[in-house]
Amino acid sequence: MQINRRNFLLELSGLVFCILSACSQGKSRKEKRKGEPDMELRPHHILDIVSDHGQDIRYTPHAYGHSLHIVAPRLLLDPGMKIRLVVGADAVCEGCMHLLPDGRCADVLAQLHPSPSKQAYNDVLDCRLLDLLEIEQDSVMTVRKYLQVVNAKVPGIEEICTHPKENREERLAGLMKGLVKLGIRG
Repeated sequence: MQINRRNFLLELSGLVFCILSACSQGKSRKEKRKGEPDMELRPHHILDIVSDHGQDIRYTPHAYGHSLHIVAPRLLLDPGMKIRLVVGADAVCEGCMHLLPDGRCADVLAQLHPSPSKQAYNDVLDCRLLDLLEIEQDSVMTVRKYLQVVNAKVPGIEEICTHPKENREERLAGLMKGLVKLGIRG
């Protein structure tokens, strides 16, 4: 039986990620320095997760090998978790086949013509979100606090965070429903 090299590498990277995750989760909370975040996340990844939650989307491992299926449930179960808001590779990007060794994304947004770099597009998106929310890059806060700040900009934030070729009204409805489900919005 011949093994497809790409699938082998995807499976191997997933296995390595699981092993490393298990090792890091074995550390006690006491070993973590005070104020250190539990994970680093891009601002738009959090909004994607909350919008998907509002639309009852369930996560499964993706062919790219990224960690969204691991990060999303953790974020949704623990809104008190401390996060660092970053513009660059984050916990969701871990394991992705498009993540270069220098932490940059090699993927493009193929649904747009010409197809821009996903790295550049997402960096601009996250900077615009942080500006709108008046939050400094690399700020550390709980997911709940971040979503409270987001909630104050709903509606309106969907003007920035709606992805190309995505329906703005559906995005807003998913975000609002997700905020309600998480107890952020009444």
